[in-house]
Amino acid sequence: MKGITFTLEAHAVHEGVQRRQSQEPLARALARETARTPAPTVAPALQCQLRCQPCAPTAAASTLSTVNALSFSWLASAGAGAGAAMAQAPLVRAMAQMPIAQAIAQVPLVQAVTAKFAPTVAPECTYADQYSIGRPGAEKEGLARFWELFYGVAISNDIEGRSGHISRLLGPAGHYERMSFWVHFIGALVFLVYSVMRSSLHIHEQRVDGALTSAAGYTIAAVFLTSSLYHCTAPDRNFAYVTRVLDYAAIYIGITVATTADIAVATRGFENVPYQTILDLPAAACLLIFFFAWRRWRLPGALTWSPHEIEARAKDGCLLGRGLFSFGHRDLHHSQARQATSLLLFASYFMSVPAAFRVLGDGVANVIVALQVTAFVTVALGMAIDRFFQWPDGLLVEGSMTCLACPSNQSPGWGTVCNSHSVWHLVALISAALTCVSREYALGYG
Repeated sequence: MKGITFTLEAHAVHEGVQRRQSQEPLARALARETARTPAPTVAPALQCQLRCQPCAPTAAASTLSTVNALSFSWLASAGAGAGAAMAQAPLVRAMAQMPIAQAIAQVPLVQAVTAKFAPTVAPECTYADQYSIGRPGAEKEGLARFWELFYGVAISNDIEGRSGHISRLLGPAGHYERMSFWVHFIGALVFLVYSVMRSSLHIHEQRVDGALTSAAGYTIAAVFLTSSLYHCTAPDRNFAYVTRVLDYAAIYIGITVATTADIAVATRGFENVPYQTILDLPAAACLLIFFFAWRRWRLPGALTWSPHEIEARAKDGCLLGRGLFSFGHRDLHHSQARQATSLLLFASYFMSVPAAFRVLGDGVANVIVALQVTAFVTVALGMAIDRFFQWPDGLLVEGSMTCLACPSNQSPGWGTVCNSHSVWHLVALISAALTCVSREYALGYG
């Protein structure tokens, strides 16, 4: 006996669930209204039948409508003319000539309930496009375009000539990406100063683990600088097509160098560590960079460029309230692969934990492992805040947590708001700092 295979695509299930959920409020409302409304009195001689086949023509039957073998008919008993009289009513005749779904929509009760629960958008909910940089149709090109993007994101965004209301969270010259840019730009400067000071003081640089610690500091600074470069060019589809690839490539390289330095510190310069363990991380990072760069080259920019909408409703009825929206290239079906591989690279350090306890001793190992665990949990929490919880975006759209915004029309006039992605940037800084403290502690006391 041959097996029977049922194929049910995920997107079909998702669409079906959404369609069913959207119909449930109307169905519940109809049930409540029907329970409260007295049933109409119908003459005993009048009966309504629902058949799965077209009604057979009879002298006593007056068919109202037949749609795809689904028919409604009013049957009157012999000597009773109530059915024929109802069939001659203007509303009944009109309903008989339209599709069944449209006919049901003409019922006064259905119209009343639909009007009550229909979504409404007030005219004042139209916000100006404060994400795009440059005047529409007059954008610059090349290096001039880059400086236009940098100035619009980092300093002041000119939205003259754009219709719509100004976001009270951003102000007239603010931008959604401004805080994300400045957080990582300042972080890059901080880690650059740290690395330069460490190199100038020659702290443990005569050892392999000390030299890798300095290299990790410079790499982290480069990662944050590349991230700032991406965010200042994110509003432009063509620039972001390239800078996003550079951003993620820098992240993979940064994680690889930092984790390799952590393993070197935990094993006192790879003491008794097989070369395969040392090469695993660089090989994995190279494969990931190659795959996502190849994917980016194969996919046209128009296919991956899409808006990011906050899934919340403002108190004033706006679905995309207060100007908090953005555009960007998406990973589409590879989003989970991108996030999972990043976490796996970062978590690869924990394979060296037994060696850390053996080489460094319980006292030192307890401290550095605790710092590494805290850094990993911090990164995972930051990713959840940005990707899943979208905090505090929902609260900002609803009109609360406005203390996290600094509009450009207020002192000091930064024109920025602490959205979920800028929170992720702050969390990334904290996690990187924790790993640096862990390495320095192991070098000093290990």
